[in-house]
Amino acid sequence: MRLLNGEQFEALAQLLRLRAGPASAAARLVLVDGLRPAQAAARTGCSPQSVSNTLAACRRGIALARRAAGAQL
Repeated sequence: MRLLNGEQFEALAQLLRLRAGPASAAARLVLVDGLRPAQAAARTGCSPQSVSNTLAACRRGIALARRAAGAQL
């Protein structure tokens, strides 16, 4: 399931100051391309835990952005 498009992910990455690297690439694969976290971890060569941590940060960032924009959760 895709949550974001590429432009939205780039904006989120800037807001969260995600470092370019395997974990952020894996998060993009999950959030934009719809891969499962384990598949994204294997494809990018990072640990599943690292992907999970990055996805958790992304989800917190999305929730905060929605609150700031006045969207109901």
